[in-house]
Amino acid sequence: MHSAGRRRRSQAELLPAATRVMWVLIVAAALLTLGFTFYPEWSRLADMKRDLSAQQSKLAELKTQCSDRELEVKLLQTDREYLEIIARDRLDLMKEGETIFRLSSAQHKS
Repeated sequence: MHSAGRRRRSQAELLPAATRVMWVLIVAAALLTLGFTFYPEWSRLADMKRDLSAQQSKLAELKTQCSDRELEVKLLQTDREYLEIIARDRLDLMKEGETIFRLSSAQHKS
């Protein structure tokens, strides 16, 4: 009788332990499934955020360049002195009786 009671007790203790192990396995399988499902999307989202940041930096740089160009166009259209300076510099124009000296900034090799 003593061994029968022990057997019943160990079987009775085994069932809740097996149930806990089964729940742990189910939860682990669910977490693994979620991880494998969503990890590529999280990774893709991080890549997209990095790309967005790089594009925003490039956009800010282009906006700065655009405003610089707009200012240059405005100066070329309205400021006669600026237009004269640009024409003389870029087109090698000079006023009558004026001599232009160009100094090269290249270093000579010894």
